[in-house]
Amino acid sequence: MPPLVPLPAPSQITVFTGRFGSGKTEIALNYALHLVDHGISPYLVDLDIVTPYFRTRDKAEEMRQRGVEVVSPFAVGQHIDVPAISPRILGAIEQAARPVVVDLGGDEQGARALAQYASTVNDLEHVMHLVVNPFRPFMDTVEGIQAAVREIAGSSRLNVSALVSNPNLMSESSPELFLRGHRLVQQASLAMGLDIAFAVVSDSLSRWAGDQAIGSPLLIIHRFFPMFDPA
Repeated sequence: MPPLVPLPAPSQITVFTGRFGSGKTEIALNYALHLVDHGISPYLVDLDIVTPYFRTRDKAEEMRQRGVEVVSPFAVGQHIDVPAISPRILGAIEQAARPVVVDLGGDEQGARALAQYASTVNDLEHVMHLVVNPFRPFMDTVEGIQAAVREIAGSSRLNVSALVSNPNLMSESSPELFLRGHRLVQQASLAMGLDIAFAVVSDSLSRWAGDQAIGSPLLIIHRFFPMFDPA
């Protein structure tokens, strides 16, 4: 089995955004735990106002017990979907002691939730990753992926730094399906001149993935939400 390519070192701020059904919330949670596994205790900022069903803040206590502090736009927050500027979020973004992972909605409205912090974020070391599941509507062509990059960058006032390849059909996922979808993400990467920060497979495919030369770092994730979750 070839060794897995390690993920890049974390930036001070890492934003995960993506269209509905991209899997960005699962990835944000798992990426934060990846940092914990490497001795880093991050903040995880929930700015997703698009998906009201399964959200980072719904896992706040579990994540806290595992070394991740979840920060949402409001004090209680479980049942409110429109964020206001929050001193806690701004404080988490501005501090330099711990890296920050941001879960951001991936349509025009969702991306605006980050725009209010854009001037601060742009002054700090940061990356914004667009999570691409090419089996979701409007993301199954290079042109669709390009359109998402333009829309999110315009609404958030931040540039997309790289793509995250997450080809899956939940419980119907297979190695063949992953490779087919990953090839499309690679085509989009080349067309836009954006790197693929890493690819993602669920732990059920981890043994297969370890045998492959995928060409990108690989994050193996554990699913926190039920298999019908489209977040």
